[in-house]
Amino acid sequence: MRLRHLLLLTQLPFWALLLATFLILQGSLDRRVQTVEQVNETRTQLERTAELLTHVLDMETGVRGYVISGQPAFLEPYYRGEAAFPAVIGTLREGATSDAERARLARISALIGQWQAEVAQPEIRLRPDRPAEAEALVRSGRGKRILDQIRAGIGGIEESLGRQLRDVDARAQAQLGELRRVLVGAAVTLLLLSVGITLLTARLLTGPLSELGRGTRRVTDQGGAAVTERGPREYRELAGAFNRMSRGVQEARESSARAADELAAHNAWLSELARLSDALQAASSVAEGTEILSRALPHLLPGTSGQLAQHNASRNLLLPAAAWGEALLTPGPDSCWALRRGETQGTGADRPFMPGCAGMPGGYLCAPLFSHGETLGLIRVQPGPDADLGALREALNDVARQVALALASLRLQDRLLQQSIRDPLTGLFNRRHLEAQLATGVAAAQGGEPLSIVALDIDHFKRLNDTFGHDAGDAALVRVSAALRELAPPGSTPARPGGEEFTLLLPHADLTEAAALAETLRARVEALDLSHDGIALGQVTVSLGVAGLAPGGSGEALVAAADQALYAAKRAGRNRVVVAGAQERADRS
Repeated sequence: MRLRHLLLLTQLPFWALLLATFLILQGSLDRRVQTVEQVNETRTQLERTAELLTHVLDMETGVRGYVISGQPAFLEPYYRGEAAFPAVIGTLREGATSDAERARLARISALIGQWQAEVAQPEIRLRPDRPAEAEALVRSGRGKRILDQIRAGIGGIEESLGRQLRDVDARAQAQLGELRRVLVGAAVTLLLLSVGITLLTARLLTGPLSELGRGTRRVTDQGGAAVTERGPREYRELAGAFNRMSRGVQEARESSARAADELAAHNAWLSELARLSDALQAASSVAEGTEILSRALPHLLPGTSGQLAQHNASRNLLLPAAAWGEALLTPGPDSCWALRRGETQGTGADRPFMPGCAGMPGGYLCAPLFSHGETLGLIRVQPGPDADLGALREALNDVARQVALALASLRLQDRLLQQSIRDPLTGLFNRRHLEAQLATGVAAAQGGEPLSIVALDIDHFKRLNDTFGHDAGDAALVRVSAALRELAPPGSTPARPGGEEFTLLLPHADLTEAAALAETLRARVEALDLSHDGIALGQVTVSLGVAGLAPGGSGEALVAAADQALYAAKRAGRNRVVVAGAQERADRS
């Protein structure tokens, strides 16, 4: 609408006032008719309520007369009321104007049914054959209490209908007063309309301009604002151009804020990844590193399920090392496309042409773990339904690089540790590790825990080396160490301090248990059938010395006692077990 049209429209309020006055009068007449109809409906409801009460009283009177007289004719009012009251209640429900009235009618219907089931029908049934029980039921007052509740409910309905009738009458009087006020107001409005139209026209012309000025200030202060496109066409076009400009400014600010938020989130994620790298560098073993990864990976790859799998020692299997979310199958190395191609692979909507790993469901990503040309394993994740696959792939690649470097370092650390504490020929612990475990066991034994040690030596080992060569001697050492490793209980330390000497440190084992284990080991070695390069080496035996830590004793004393017992076994003819304490007692006797 142009400005000149607006000026012409300022005359419309006069015509609108006349039309409104006519409509108000018409509405008043309609409301009056509706009020009369409501009065009639309310009175009809009152009559039906009274009819319902009459039926209930007739039913109660008929049953009482039958109980007193025993004549079936007295039951006629009961049956008549029983047939009529459901229809009356149904009519009352149709005419009810509120949920409270319908609930009260339902309550009355239920009480009538309760009175019939618990009082009326039992009295009618008992009166022919057991009149005394019927009278006792009457005297119990049960029926009176239920009927009192029915009367109270009907009375409540009547009272509510009465209030409605009074409210309708009061509303009718108010409508008449309102009509008088409307007529007076219309006359006064005609007098004030000319002044109001002048003020309104001025506001319509200056309001959009003022709002546009306020919107400009909001854009400067807040970055975005919208003004109402109202008024003449010239004003609306100006407001529309302003709103488009404001939306552009707001979108630019929001885009900048989103970019800042994404950057902050990415920086926070990188910080988490850096903390993971620091934690992995502080780990002392691969097992400790995988425990850290099992806790960190769900946070670094949120909303996913996944697993970290590592190659076994033979590199023919992938073994689960850490998992989170829903359980995933672990693929074989030959069936994994990520390991075949040496890069992150996945299936799903982003790569519909890629085949999946054998036995695996669709919709997952696999990132291989490589470090210095060595394949360590892979990380497999299954994204959530709303995941951004591109962002997840990028995050998975970053995580995989960190994890691969950490696992390679931890594996190297484990290998170096094993090389430093293991005997290269037999795979048993060396003297250095034995001494460290002995110090730990002695410290634990100070609290009352038993600690025993078994020292053993291959009998006539020099003769075996001289006769068959050092390779045969090494083969004998390997077989004896294998028997020692098999019999060593969990938590013990089987070691080869040097040469043909072996030691078994037994924490938590007393002298009796250690001696029994030593005897078992002696018999196991004696039963070995040794050969090398097809040449039988003959029977190999061992001599064993067993000692237990005395209260307050030291590790050096314990080792010395075991060695003395071992020497005693040698002197006694070899291929036997000597317990340190028992040998001393035998020497004294």
